[in-house]
Amino acid sequence: MSLFKSPISIFQKDEYSHTIEIYDSIPKYVWNQKKNIHNTSNAIIIRKAKIRGKKFLIKIKPAIIEKKSFKTILIYPGAREEIVEDALRKIAVHGGGEIIHGKAGVTFTLYELQRELIRTGHGYNLNEIKESIEVCRGSTLEYMTKDKKIFISSSFFPLIGFTKKNINKKNNLKCFVQFNPLVNQSILNYSFKLYNYTACMNIHSPFARYMYKRMSHYWIQAHPQSPYTPSLISFLNYSPRDLSNRMSENIRAMKNTLQLLIKKK
Repeated sequence: MSLFKSPISIFQKDEYSHTIEIYDSIPKYVWNQKKNIHNTSNAIIIRKAKIRGKKFLIKIKPAIIEKKSFKTILIYPGAREEIVEDALRKIAVHGGGEIIHGKAGVTFTLYELQRELIRTGHGYNLNEIKESIEVCRGSTLEYMTKDKKIFISSSFFPLIGFTKKNINKKNNLKCFVQFNPLVNQSILNYSFKLYNYTACMNIHSPFARYMYKRMSHYWIQAHPQSPYTPSLISFLNYSPRDLSNRMSENIRAMKNTLQLLIKKK
């Protein structure tokens, strides 16, 4: 786990985290559909992905969340869950990471996580943060290679835990989250790559964040004379956004995303 930590002596603290091989390229978050659903007949979302030339079939199943009114609803992992997961991974990179029984995870408090989210411009309250963690625990991510030789099914967070050491103190809810097996595999195989976490968190467009992470991880030949040249149709088709029926909407989405990345430098 020490190799997963950010080299703080070289880079500014809080600026950097890691992108994860395969896991960060999978279109696993739901942006373009109603997040809370009540009809379970068509609850499984099926997508395709292409990573390093290999094609994958992706299935996303929502979490069953019980509200205070004792009503249960289905919630997909969305932009909020992405932001919370990225913040937790950053906390892991900067000292909170642990490997327990061979599984990588992170120990933190809800207050610590909330402060980190506020610092990067995402002011969720503690109930929203806790619900987001529960959504990641309850949502299932499945991915399978086209040749069916590899199949993995797991929740986004296979294990979560909450405990209070002193019930008289506020904000001292101690938490543990175990990362998805793909994240665990990437840490053990050293197939992660440094990226500017703070810059990414300051991008409020989910699609622009997705593109930024992919470029950070896969554009290893980055140089003015060696540009990154994704195909518009392929890139959108394998992203969480997916392709719109009208090509003009796809072109507009890509232009807006590139302009936003330029604006954010």
